[in-house]
Amino acid sequence: MELETKIEKIYDLLKRRSIHDFEIYGTDSDTIRAESKEGAMGSLSKSKESGIGVRLIIDGAMGFAYGAEPTTELVDAAVTSARYQFKDQNNHLPPRQEGYEEIDILDSAIGRLAAEDCIERAVCLERSARDADSRVHQVRKASFSRTVSRVSIMNSHGIDASAGLSVASASVMVVAKHEDDSQSGYEFDFSHHVRDIDVEKIGRRAALRATEMLHARKMRTTKIPVLFDNTATAQMLDFISDAFVGENVIKEKSFIADKIGRTYFSDVVRLTDNPLDKRAADASPFDGEGVRSRETVLVDNGTILAFVYDSYWGRVAGTSSTGSSLRGGYRAMPISGVRHLCLERGTEDMVQNLKGLKRILKITDIMGMHTANPITGEFSVGVSGLLMEEGVPLYPVREAAISGNIYELFSRVMAVGTDIREFGDVLCPSVLIDAVDVSAQ
Repeated sequence: MELETKIEKIYDLLKRRSIHDFEIYGTDSDTIRAESKEGAMGSLSKSKESGIGVRLIIDGAMGFAYGAEPTTELVDAAVTSARYQFKDQNNHLPPRQEGYEEIDILDSAIGRLAAEDCIERAVCLERSARDADSRVHQVRKASFSRTVSRVSIMNSHGIDASAGLSVASASVMVVAKHEDDSQSGYEFDFSHHVRDIDVEKIGRRAALRATEMLHARKMRTTKIPVLFDNTATAQMLDFISDAFVGENVIKEKSFIADKIGRTYFSDVVRLTDNPLDKRAADASPFDGEGVRSRETVLVDNGTILAFVYDSYWGRVAGTSSTGSSLRGGYRAMPISGVRHLCLERGTEDMVQNLKGLKRILKITDIMGMHTANPITGEFSVGVSGLLMEEGVPLYPVREAAISGNIYELFSRVMAVGTDIREFGDVLCPSVLIDAVDVSAQ
């Protein structure tokens, strides 16, 4: 049964039950994933899935149920769910929306990729990593996948939205070995358009990330300017994104809850939440409740300007939704969150900003970011990277550590690079911090 037919059927069932406050959320997807091993197909998987989730409000209580098919049992389960939930005056479904923006995120060429095409690309990815450097000793999980999906959502207040999405992605892990040392390197890329995925380039980059860390050694404990490459910057931004979520602000679980209107970041920092950016993995003209997507400026010139809300927490806060409802598929209830955190690129290449700095540590990997305190921002993590002099690498560094407060760290950003890169839910370039205490572990 087609997704639209399923939604129409469940809509009729809800109307027959005289349920007047409801939402129907449906998804379908078609995925092929291939892995290469030793220059041939290592594994191949195909999956197709379709289903619907139903939310409804009865006497102020929210009920939810999901299923693969639109049945009376599904409606009954949602009704029963509502009976056992607390009544909450803030429970509501958003009103009709106008002006959904079109985003170029559906490529028919991805849908035409067959299993053989995915296998061919996975094999090419593995081969390019092996051929990139003679020191590449092993290639692990060279994979290529493609997915075509559709999301449809309608509610009893007039929301009726649907969008198609395609994603092609490739990733590879390699191990480089020289003499008695071995190092691993991971690389990936994804796009909504298959033409943008260069598997040979991904393989070469993975090999470089592994080989440049060969024979890494410890450095002395020191205070030194630190350049976080875009990968490390993305890890930090992903960590702080929850601080901008209205639910956490209301529950006093955000370090910046009382800092709206204050200049707490460096004045070169501008952060937005922009799910309309077609580079985002989950770019969409609407959020998980059907509310129109929009760009929200969170920080400008270092000043904290806004938080993000879904419909429920927007009402609790006395404001409206910012189109910031996340949905993990038809089986999941919507939750509030930053959908696509973007750090605006700088005005000049980072090479220019490194001039005059005798030595810096370029951090390319952070270990243990998940252990940081999400409320206070305190952290202590292991790092690895490259010690550089006048922008030229001296030697790779391992077993170093940095600690402090991540928000205070962002208040001391000297420069933001131009090497912007997409990481799925974070878009960012590299950042340079004036001085950081680096200790040898």
